[in-house]
Parts: sequence; structure tokens; C-alpha cells
Amino acid sequence: MVTKLSKEALQSISQLRLPPRMYDMGATLLNRYCATLVEFVEDFPEFEAALKKAVVIGDSGSLERTLSLFAETLANIHADGLKQECDRLRDGINAGGRDKLEADVTNFLASAGTLSVDIQMAQHRAEEALKPKPRKYEVIYANDTKSILAVDDIPVTLNLLSAVLTKAGYKVTGVTSGAAALGYIEKFTPNLFILDIEMPKMNGFELAVKLREAGQTAPMVFLTGNTTREYLMRAVKLGAVDFIVKPFNADSVTEKINNIFKGAV
Repeated sequence: MVTKLSKEALQSISQLRLPPRMYDMGATLLNRYCATLVEFVEDFPEFEAALKKAVVIGDSGSLERTLSLFAETLANIHADGLKQECDRLRDGINAGGRDKLEADVTNFLASAGTLSVDIQMAQHRAEEALKPKPRKYEVIYANDTKSILAVDDIPVTLNLLSAVLTKAGYKVTGVTSGAAALGYIEKFTPNLFILDIEMPKMNGFELAVKLREAGQTAPMVFLTGNTTREYLMRAVKLGAVDFIVKPFNADSVTEKINNIFKGAV
């Protein structure tokens, strides 16, 4: 089933650059475009697996072919910035060493994965808007600095998140385990949670349940590298309002968090 997205919802997906003429398209063309977005989301895991495999086995021919197909797909959905990034990656396959190529592919897939997640979240919000039920979270508006609790077992990730969001004007506290997060909320009530899903002992899903059981109602953003719909919808059921795909882009993270506090999601 294809969820019809409004033109406003399409505009909210920052990596799409729709030509002006598309804003005048009728229902048939709009539905066709939304179907193209669904195809991108469904095909992305296969593209991702093919790119990673080509890098691991060092098959530059397969890598180039896969990137060419991906570039065509990105052009069809008007993800111009990503298409340019894809073209640069394809042109530089043999320009650097193995480590650089692997890092470039990883960063590119994170950007493409973010687009996949944003499309899925736009679809989910469109579906939820049709249901007569209250929101499962509340955005806390306050005049003082908004506080964020970030939970990730990798300190480097916490440091990067803290630097990005502190620069954006937020108060960020980072902890490296679910247990530490539960200890923190005994004394403080954050305005937002950023939770890594893949953590030892207590993963992000388990932590989300415990936070809600403890009475925490602030919105939750999940850190993940898995962009499949089943995985994302599991997080949404636990209170996720958005996702940050690793390795994350600073501007994208700031935009997502700003939108949450503005009540745009």
C-alpha cells in the first residue's frame, strides 16, 4: 500500500529537491511519485548490501555498476544532493586507497539511509494523522534551555552529539548505559531522549520501555544503522519521533532536533 504524502510533507524531507513544476502536479502524478519513493525505500537494503559486498571483495566493477543504478534511482526521486555524492563516489573509486573508499561508502550509505528513514517517517506521520487517537508523547516547551539526555555505549558518539547540539543551543548530558540513564532520571527530567538501539546489557528498545514505565513523557530519537521498516516501526511503537542514522551528519541532526522542539513532527 502506498501512503499518499502531501506536498508539504514532501517539502519537509530535506534531501529531496523537487522541481517547481512538481508542486502543481495533480493527484495521479503525486501518487505516482509517492510510489517511486516507496520503491526507493524497499530497494535501499539491497543497494546497501551490494555496495558493502563490492567494497569487501574489492570488486570495483560491481561497485561502479551498483552506484550507477543507485544514481538513476536518486535522480528519479529528485534527491539531487545525494545523486551528486553518488556520482563523486563513483568517479573516485580508483582514486584513493581501500580505507578511504570504505569510509566514503559508509558515509554515503548513512546519508542515503537517512533519506530512507525520513521518507518512512513522513509516511508514518501521514498514516497516524488519519487515526483519531492522542499522541503518545508530549513536547515540553520551556523558556529556558532545552535539556537532552543522550545514551550510547560509545563515548566518541556521545562527544560528537554533545558538541553538535551544544553548539545549537541545547544542554546535553551523555551517559554510556541504560542503567546510567535510569539513574539520571531519578534526579532530572530531560526534554528529549536520544537513545542508541544497539547497546550491551540493555538495548535502546528495552531502555525506552523502562523510561516510559518511570513516567518519562519526553519525545525519543533513536540512533541506528538499521533502516528497515520493521525495525523502525518497532522503535515508533516505543515512542520514537525520529531517527539519527550513523555515522550522522551534524546539520541533519540539528535540523531534526530543532523540528522536534518546534513541534514540527
